[in-house]
Amino acid sequence: MSSFLQTIFNAQEPMFSTGLAKLEKATGNSGIDVRLIADLIEKTHHIMRKLGLDPRDTTGRELYFALISAAKHVELETLFSDADYVMCFIDGKVISFNLIDMIENSHHELSYDDQIICHGQRSLRGELVGRYLDHERTNNPTTIETARHIGLL
Repeated sequence: MSSFLQTIFNAQEPMFSTGLAKLEKATGNSGIDVRLIADLIEKTHHIMRKLGLDPRDTTGRELYFALISAAKHVELETLFSDADYVMCFIDGKVISFNLIDMIENSHHELSYDDQIICHGQRSLRGELVGRYLDHERTNNPTTIETARHIGLL
């Protein structure tokens, strides 16, 4: 599962996988990373369906341009209110559902290949670290040090 997150973050291997395994071990292997990935997939599919897209056969380009179009419609902002950390990987490309990324991409008319995803990545890093910090078994200073070591902070 760390390969999915490694791809989203464009993180260095094997340092990232080793650090993530260390964070998981600190929680008693409770699957925080797996649950986060499941949440990402569930939120991605939910938003795609709301945009009229079929998660089974939508291409990365179709999704990107649907998100760009949605960013131009103020009434759709509520659809993305809880999606600041949602990212997906389709057709070899990471796509951000972060509203700031979407607005930037739309405003600057960035192509599919030149899209901005940095705000979504930052939010996802924060969500991942936050979930480890919130776990009852983790030691916060150790968690922060490990997260910093693998580039999450």
